[in-house]
Amino acid sequence: MNEVPNALDGSANRSIQGVLFDIDDTLVDLRAAAIEAFLELTTEELRHVDASEASVVAAAFADDKAGAYERYMAGELTFLEQREIRLRFSLGLVNAEAPAGELYQAWAETYEKTVRSYWRPFEDVVPHLDQLRAMGIPFGAVSNNLESYQRAKLEIAGLEGFAVVVGSDTAGAPKPAPAPFLAGCQQLGIHPRQTLYVGDNPVNDYEGARNAGLPAVLLDREALHEEFLGFRIRHLGGLAELIGAGFDSFVTES
Repeated sequence: MNEVPNALDGSANRSIQGVLFDIDDTLVDLRAAAIEAFLELTTEELRHVDASEASVVAAAFADDKAGAYERYMAGELTFLEQREIRLRFSLGLVNAEAPAGELYQAWAETYEKTVRSYWRPFEDVVPHLDQLRAMGIPFGAVSNNLESYQRAKLEIAGLEGFAVVVGSDTAGAPKPAPAPFLAGCQQLGIHPRQTLYVGDNPVNDYEGARNAGLPAVLLDREALHEEFLGFRIRHLGGLAELIGAGFDSFVTES
C-alpha cells in the first residue's frame, strides 16, 4: 500500500483520485429503515394514537431526539443503552410505556433483525458508484459506527466494492476527529488532498473532512442546511462529472 503524504504537503496532485463516503443517511437510508422497523414493532404501544402521531413518535426515535447516540459515541452509554433511551423518550411523547429489563432485551434483538430487513440504498447511490467504477476511481467508507457492523450494513443493502471501510473503533476516534478520515485515505493509498469526502453531517462529515485536509461535499437530501456556506448538493446525480472536473470544484470555503 502506498504511503499517504502529509495532508499539508502542497506538492500533491490536486485532482480527485478517490472518494470516501459516510454510510448512514448518505449511502443507506437508515432513517427510513428505523422508522419502518419502529412502527412494525410498536403497534401495541401506539394503539391509542392515530397514524400521524405514530409517525411523529417514530421520527423522534429515528432522529434520536433524546440525544443518546452522541452519548454512546462519547463512551457514556452502550449501544443497547442508547437505543433503549431513544425508545423510552419516543414512546414517552405519547405517554406509552416502553419495554424494560428482559422485555427490552427481547425487543432490541427483534428490532435489530427487523431494521436490517429494511436497509436499502438511496436510489442515486448505485448509479453513482457505477460511474466511479467506470472512471477508475476507488471508493471507501468512513463511519462513526463499528466497522464490522457497517460492513454488514453495506453488504445487506447490496452495496459492493467497498474494500475500505473505517469505523470509529478501528480508527481509534470518531468523526469529526481527523483520524478516521486519514485512516480511510491511508487504506485507499491516496493523498488526503486527492480524496473527496461525501457525507450528510455539516460538522462530523464536512468540517471533519476539511480539517483533516480532504476536499468535501455536504449531501443535503432534505434541504435541512439551507444556510450552509460550503459545497452542498441535494443528490449524487452529477457528482461524478464534478469529480472528473477536478479538485477546484470542491474548494468552496465554509
